[in-house]
Amino acid sequence: MSSTPSASRPVGVHFHGDLRQALIAAAVRAIEDCGAEDLSLRAVARSTGVSHAAPAHHLGDKAGLLTAVATEGFQLFTEHLEGALGAVPDKPLDQLAQLGRAYAEFAQLHPGHFAVMFRPALMHTTDAAYATASDAAFEALRRHVELCQRAGWRSKADTRTLASAAWALAHGITVLRAQGSLAKHLPDTSLDGVAMLAATLIGPTVD
Repeated sequence: MSSTPSASRPVGVHFHGDLRQALIAAAVRAIEDCGAEDLSLRAVARSTGVSHAAPAHHLGDKAGLLTAVATEGFQLFTEHLEGALGAVPDKPLDQLAQLGRAYAEFAQLHPGHFAVMFRPALMHTTDAAYATASDAAFEALRRHVELCQRAGWRSKADTRTLASAAWALAHGITVLRAQGSLAKHLPDTSLDGVAMLAATLIGPTVD
């Protein structure tokens, strides 16, 4: 990540570093503060210390900036999931139960990215980099579900459908936890508690 640039830098002075990345980082911070809907290209430019035209030049419109944020988010997300799902490769089902934990942990660590990633209406979903990054995240999950099926877990189910169900479970738990709704019904909403909740539904079912 680029270091936070000074907003007091005079406009017109050459920006040293990766301006596109700096704009994305500024947008992530702004989303964490005010939400994606209220994100302003002018505010992002101002916080980065560049002219108001800079975001449009490098990223197009607001949707383009949010697309870049989501793309980076999915790249980070894939790395996070692969780390969690691959920690104990000889016990794939045990690792699948950790998906809920990893999912919730990512949302906790990267709230600005997470707030945008699963909201296609806010971005350009036909963007090639976004499509590649988002597909890679799902593929990481699909491959792991396939490993679980080879080990005997729900081996007759359609792999993509099963992966979609696992994704929906993890996402639902994560959103309910982030919004505070999960605490009403689940005593332990820590990351370990989330892992136990996911394991309750995934279970060691063998065909």
